[in-house]
Amino acid sequence: MKGLKLGGFKAPSSLPGIKTDMPRAPSPTSPKPSSSSQPKQFKDGFDAAGAKPPQQPGKNVTSSFGSNPLGHAGQNTLNSYNMFPGGAPQGVALPNANKPFVHANDSVVTLNAHQHQGNTNLSVTGAGNQGIPSHYMHYLSTGEGKFAGIQGVPLHPRPDQPQMVVTGALNGCAVHALHDPKNNTLSFLHHADYSKNGANELKDFLSKPDNKHMLPVGSFTPSEYSHPTGKHGVPTGATPFIHYTQPSGNRPGQWTIAGQLNTFKNGGTPGGRPELMRPTDLKVPFVQTIPVTP
Repeated sequence: MKGLKLGGFKAPSSLPGIKTDMPRAPSPTSPKPSSSSQPKQFKDGFDAAGAKPPQQPGKNVTSSFGSNPLGHAGQNTLNSYNMFPGGAPQGVALPNANKPFVHANDSVVTLNAHQHQGNTNLSVTGAGNQGIPSHYMHYLSTGEGKFAGIQGVPLHPRPDQPQMVVTGALNGCAVHALHDPKNNTLSFLHHADYSKNGANELKDFLSKPDNKHMLPVGSFTPSEYSHPTGKHGVPTGATPFIHYTQPSGNRPGQWTIAGQLNTFKNGGTPGGRPELMRPTDLKVPFVQTIPVTP
């Protein structure tokens, strides 16, 4: 594995399919956009040079996003590319092909959000910093295992436990929620290249002896987030996040998989992120939600 990467970014290709090879800068669609609009000089997730993460530019809007994630996502363009340039957050365990899940206790990070150049840029640091306590869900490409996730997430976390799960941008990948009835906890899984043969792959994955006890209780797949946008009909990608809401009174709370649809505005912004924008001519809501229902 070539270092730590966050998210399942894949280069979009011309409709109706989606290209799903190793993460890289997006390929031009047909007809080709101008070179100035093509993302450049950025890498996905944590895979970026540098000894430590630079200070995030822009206005700090962490409290706005943390207090109302869906509301903030409905009014702002979220950007999860290059969330931690310089290396893995301290204390975070990483899955691999032989061990696709890490325990939730070993996935805790601190999430922050800063508005810059029209985007709400999400960034993570190690646990215990000032910001939103969250779980980080790693990404493995097809050649590295394809499945990566966290397990042991409380079905109903206490106020002092993380109530957010973050992963990277989706463009052909999927996010699944799984319930373990033996201990009544949740697992979350980042599934690379789902658009190729995802339903059968998930079925095979859950048939393995170590996974048979897990039951699927919600999925966010390309059928939910990949839609034509703009005059060329370029398929949208998504910025996913998973959050827990506690209603008023004594009613039980619930986890929800959320995904904000987006497309590329330009690339090469400071900090190694492409600049994203709200898609045009969408026939579906800008923010998609999938309830997690054990």
